[in-house]
Amino acid sequence: MKRTHEMVEKALVGGLLKGEPKPGCHLESERDLAARFSVSRATVREALLKLQNSGWISVKERHATVVNDFWAHGDLELLSSITRNIDPFPFDLASHLLELRIQLAPDYARRAVENDATQLAQCLGSSVKLRNCSSTIERFDWQLHMTMAVLSGNKIYPLIMNSFADLYARLRGEFFSNDEHRTQARIFYRDLSQAACVGNADQAESITRAAMKLRLENFKRQPAVAASLGLIG
Repeated sequence: MKRTHEMVEKALVGGLLKGEPKPGCHLESERDLAARFSVSRATVREALLKLQNSGWISVKERHATVVNDFWAHGDLELLSSITRNIDPFPFDLASHLLELRIQLAPDYARRAVENDATQLAQCLGSSVKLRNCSSTIERFDWQLHMTMAVLSGNKIYPLIMNSFADLYARLRGEFFSNDEHRTQARIFYRDLSQAACVGNADQAESITRAAMKLRLENFKRQPAVAASLGLIG
C-alpha cells in the first residue's frame, strides 16, 4: 500500500490535470487539505513538496500555494509525475508521446548509423533469432531504441527515454501482443539492419520514421487496446 503522502499527491495531481484548481489560482491551505484527506499537516507538506519539485505548484512560506501554468512551464519531471500518479493514463498524452518519438527516433537512428553502424548492425542481427512472443519482442524493441539513443551521441536522448520507461513498457507490452504488430516490427528490424549493414544513415532515418508513424496509426485505430492499457478513463 502506498504511503499516505503518496495518496494525497495522487489525488491532487488528478485534480490539477482536470483544472481543479486552474493555473494561477490558489491551492487549499495545508490545514484545509489535512482536513479533507484526514491526515496530518506534515503529511500534506510532504505531498506538496513533491508537487512543487515536479513543477505543479509554487509554495512560498506564509503565502498561499499557487498552481503553476504547468503545461507551459513544466518539464520531464512533470510528465514523470503524471505517469506515477495517474491511472488510467490520459490517452491523448500517450498519443503525444508516440508523436514525439516520431520526431526523435528517426534522428537517433540516423546518428547511430553515422557513429557506429557496425554495433547497430550487431544489435539488429540478434532480431533474426527472436522468439515470436510479445515479451521477447518487447524487450528487444526497448534494447534497440536505447542502443540507437546511446550510439547517437546525444546524451539527452537516453535520459528522455528512461524518463518514460514504465509507460513505454505498458504501450509496448500490449502493442506486441498483436501478431500483426510483431510482424511489422520484424520487418522494421530487417529493413533497418540492411541499412545499418551498408552504412546508409539516410535510409535508416526514413525506415525508422515510417515504422514509428505506423505504430502511432495502429495505436489510434485500436481504442480497445488503449482501454486495456488503462489509457482511457
